Amino acid sequence: MGNNDLAVRFTENNYATKNEVSRELKISVIDGVWDKILSYRSPFYQYLSIRGIDKNKLRICLCPTVSGKANAAETKLIRLLNEFRKLNRINGDSKYFEQSNLIKCLQNVAAKKDLICEEDVLKDVIHGIRANRDLFNYVESLKHVEAKYSNTIDIDYLADLYSLVTGNPELTSFYRDTDLEDSHSMSIISRRYKSAPHALIEQMMDGLFSFIQEPQLGALTKTLITFYYVEFVKPFKLHNDEIAILLAKSVLAHESVGEFAAYFPLETLLNDNPNEVNRLFGEVQATSDTTYYVSYALDSVNRLIDKMLDNIAEYSSQMIRDDFYKADEVEETPKEEVVKAEPQPVISQSEPTPIVREVVREIIREVPVPAPTIETPKAEPQKAEKAEMPENKPQGLAISYIPEELDEKTALRLERHLLELDVRLKKGQAHFYARHCTLGMYYTIDQYKKAVKCVYETARTSMEQLVEFGYYEKKQFGKKFVYTPKERK
Repeated sequence: MGNNDLAVRFTENNYATKNEVSRELKISVIDGVWDKILSYRSPFYQYLSIRGIDKNKLRICLCPTVSGKANAAETKLIRLLNEFRKLNRINGDSKYFEQSNLIKCLQNVAAKKDLICEEDVLKDVIHGIRANRDLFNYVESLKHVEAKYSNTIDIDYLADLYSLVTGNPELTSFYRDTDLEDSHSMSIISRRYKSAPHALIEQMMDGLFSFIQEPQLGALTKTLITFYYVEFVKPFKLHNDEIAILLAKSVLAHESVGEFAAYFPLETLLNDNPNEVNRLFGEVQATSDTTYYVSYALDSVNRLIDKMLDNIAEYSSQMIRDDFYKADEVEETPKEEVVKAEPQPVISQSEPTPIVREVVREIIREVPVPAPTIETPKAEPQKAEKAEMPENKPQGLAISYIPEELDEKTALRLERHLLELDVRLKKGQAHFYARHCTLGMYYTIDQYKKAVKCVYETARTSMEQLVEFGYYEKKQFGKKFVYTPKERK
């Protein structure tokens, strides 16, 4: 195989390091082959305005394979953003998607910090409860990324992020003023640093801010280089991992997807095969070539976006199926009850079967109903219905300070009050409960679905949460589930 073929193979098929080429070819001395590989790569090099500790400019090799990965990921990311924007914001679908992704973000931050947090705890943190101070501060920082995505990313922006991450609005110190390890001994032996010497931090971070403002790279490529650089420099004594992700998300928001970047779980990079990532970080530091890490990270981000697109597609398919088949409980229940009623004894008469079925439906719909004197056996389905499903008996509202005659104006007032009182409630849940909170009444998932205009699965999940929050009690009668309000003072 010619040297040029090897250059293409170890650049396009696999962006290999010198050691990897040596192992693959089983040759200890490969200087000639390596020179050909570097010669092939050199036309694709793009030098960046950020420098390593050795003062050399960092670079990236935008060869066809790496550029193709970046373009594919950015195209899919825009598609993901468009699918997200199609989610219903009225019935809470988009909020559910946002919360699900925020939970993934927090799970990765917690894992990096060796914290064990149940999903319920993370939900409390998202809803503003300080169940864990570090995670609460991180959520506040994400809100800043979401709200200020159009702001210039400079030292003032970084200071705002750092104050939110630390929970300290009045910073008395900023960049660290000591080294995190004995960098001198490391530089003599292998030119590898675990972090930048403290004397170089300000200069290197200023270079990063200049790099972020330059329009020379695609959004994701710039995002991943920003993440690498902050993780390498480690400008602070603590919280460098969070700052690296938050600055990377800020770049992604500024360059591409706006406020959606806050909900994109880029935090998965924090726990993505740490041994391999550390090896690639070392290779970048030794060669000034960021492509080793960027190419690897683009593969990870591509997989992440694919998974998120699959989740949205599956969710959309479920919505279509629910709307097409009308898979709700109220429509299914009458069919079962009619089948039960048909075998009951009926006085032999000449009336056609359709009339008998119509009468059965009337009995089911109007409970109780006087039994016809000439067809006394038909009273049995009525008794079975009473045993199986209780009558709705209004007994007043569950909210004791609201008048029983609940007009729309009062319901709107109650809905606003509930949203202010209980931050866990979604707008659709508050809307439904404000109009369906009469003690002694029984409500169904189908009623929620029609009232809020959402899909069946969203309605079911919302009602289950209202039970969990203590607004309703769930009861089962035969195969039917109903929800009755619980008294709340």
